Amino acid sequence: MIEAEVLKLALAKEEDAIKAYQGMLIKYPSLRELLSYLVTEEQKHKKLIEKKIADLSCC
Repeated sequence: MIEAEVLKLALAKEEDAIKAYQGMLIKYPSLRELLSYLVTEEQKHKKLIEKKIADLSCC
C-alpha cells in the first residue's frame, strides 16, 4: 500500500471509532465522561490524518 492508501484506511478506522463511541454514549449514559473524552481523542486523530493526507496530496 502507498502512504495515502494507508492513511485513508486509518481515517476510516478513526471514523468507525467515533461512531461506535457516539453510539455507546446513547446506550451507556453513565459512561458519558469517558466516552466523550474518547470521541474527542478520536476526532483529534482524524484531523491529524486528514492533514497528513492533504499534505501528501498537495505535492
